[in-house]
Amino acid sequence: MGWSSKFRLSLLRDVAGFGAMVAHVGGRRAATALAFLILGSLTEGISILLLVPLLRLIGKPDQDYAVRVPEALHRLVPGGTLSLASVLSLLVALVALQAMFNRFKSVYMARLLYDFVNRVRMNLFESIGKARWGVFTRIRSSDLDHALNGDVDRVQVAAFSLLMLTQATLLLAGYLIVSLFISPVMTCFAILVGLVLLVALQPFRARASAYGRTLTGNRQDQYRTVSEFLGGIKVAKSLNVEASYFAELGATLDRMKADNIAFVRNSSLGTALFQVTSVIGLSLFIYIALVRFHLSLAEIVVLLLVFMRVAPRFMDMQLQTQQVLINLPAYASMQSLQARFDAEREPEENVTEGAKLSLETGLNIRDVAFAYGEGDGKPVVSDITFGLPAGKVTALIGPSGSGKSTIADMLLGLLEPTRGRILADGVEITVQNRRAWRDQVAYVPQDVFLLHDTIAANLRLAAPEASDEELWAALRNAHAADFVERLDSRLDTVVGDRGVRLSGGERQRIALARALLRKPSLLILDEATSALDWQNQSLIAQSIEALRGRMTILTIAHRPSMIAFADWVVAIENGRIVEVGQYRRLRAKAGSRLARMLSGEQAERESAPPIAAGLTSAPVERSVEAASGA
Repeated sequence: MGWSSKFRLSLLRDVAGFGAMVAHVGGRRAATALAFLILGSLTEGISILLLVPLLRLIGKPDQDYAVRVPEALHRLVPGGTLSLASVLSLLVALVALQAMFNRFKSVYMARLLYDFVNRVRMNLFESIGKARWGVFTRIRSSDLDHALNGDVDRVQVAAFSLLMLTQATLLLAGYLIVSLFISPVMTCFAILVGLVLLVALQPFRARASAYGRTLTGNRQDQYRTVSEFLGGIKVAKSLNVEASYFAELGATLDRMKADNIAFVRNSSLGTALFQVTSVIGLSLFIYIALVRFHLSLAEIVVLLLVFMRVAPRFMDMQLQTQQVLINLPAYASMQSLQARFDAEREPEENVTEGAKLSLETGLNIRDVAFAYGEGDGKPVVSDITFGLPAGKVTALIGPSGSGKSTIADMLLGLLEPTRGRILADGVEITVQNRRAWRDQVAYVPQDVFLLHDTIAANLRLAAPEASDEELWAALRNAHAADFVERLDSRLDTVVGDRGVRLSGGERQRIALARALLRKPSLLILDEATSALDWQNQSLIAQSIEALRGRMTILTIAHRPSMIAFADWVVAIENGRIVEVGQYRRLRAKAGSRLARMLSGEQAERESAPPIAAGLTSAPVERSVEAASGA
């Protein structure tokens, strides 16, 4: 078997698999839709068949307008004749019924099509949502956006084209059945011409499939460029590099244009060849019908009518097949992406085990290690052992890249340790109860995510049923109530895309209020104030200090204002724990990581200009002294 034959078989398998998925999602409705298509082709054929006896009256000199029906219908019509009025009335009634039926069929098909497309979109969406967090570190968000939006639209086109292909095939079959009643030989001739055309146009279908695969890659590049530019437009404008994005998108669009024009040239050539071949076939058809088989004028007219309807059906089959092949790669890409996420799916939650989790005594991390990927991946952290006493504040410090955020993600239940155990009140957090554990944890990251919606809507992400009183209580705990009350619309204030209408400190305090609304057992702040000024740091520090004893808190930070209120300090370097102890003891201990960090901060303040030093030193020192009791 040559490469070309294998390629055709592969295409047939892909199309058949896609059709099977449409049928599977549609269930009984897919079978009903198929019945509608068959019924539609039969009604189309019967309406044409009624023209034969009518056309036989043309040129008759007498006034006998009785119409003899074909012999095949003599059993249904006593005497074998119908009055002209009866035939015309039957024709009108049949066409009217056919029009109403086609309208109902179109609505039914549209509903089936959208249900299929929505199911495909939801299947992928749910697979993405149920996957482990680790898979998102290995895939571009723009590719997910493209799959859920761009690729789904192409899948809809492919499904519609497949339905139209099925309809064209069944209509073609109906016309050929009608043609068999008139002349079996001429019908076979028409079938032969059509098959020759379909075989001759195979190279054009193969090019359509190749174009579909190219289109998938080009559209991914387009989505990627646009997504990266819009996501970092502030940085792009600040660096004056907009032109590089323009050039990149322009090159992608030019490439897509060239590919599309090449495909249109190829497709239009196939259409031209089909038209020329159809005219040649039609000429041969008329010649053979008149000279060889001496058919009557009425039979020739009806056969010509059938042929004129059959020929476009062959062309329609070719065009619809091309549309299926162009857009089928989008479905294959979505299926591949879904399979990737399904392979990384989080196990279903075990409610019994989840109910046992609590945080009344503390959280213990024992000999934990984590590495991205499989096999010989280098560990990001290893031999991590420390504890988070319940109701206390623990600060995790260390240089950038030392593994602090990885530890936070494991404590959140987003990443699974490659080795070691994490225990809450002595109960290990496992794949069975990890989702239940996340219900007890709240997280405030450095980069705050806010919806382009109201403050109330952003807060209720954490607790959809929360009352306005509960929202205000959370805002007060986060030292955010004052500024929200000053806004014209208060809780109904729209914050803009990603909270652009709020300052950095205001966004951070809204995020903290949202976390507190969950009433968590464990609160994790991951560099939550690293980009804020000292005033906002001080407000958030006051909020966190007030929560001592009400929940267990882990703060990941490198500034004294977010460490000074800690009960315990854990220092990490190069993925390993290098120091654990009480804040006051480590601060007083010469040479400790904490002491060096604080002395470095102090030296930085002393070397700063007087105005900057005056702004930063006093509040930080007061915060340190208040927490240490100095």
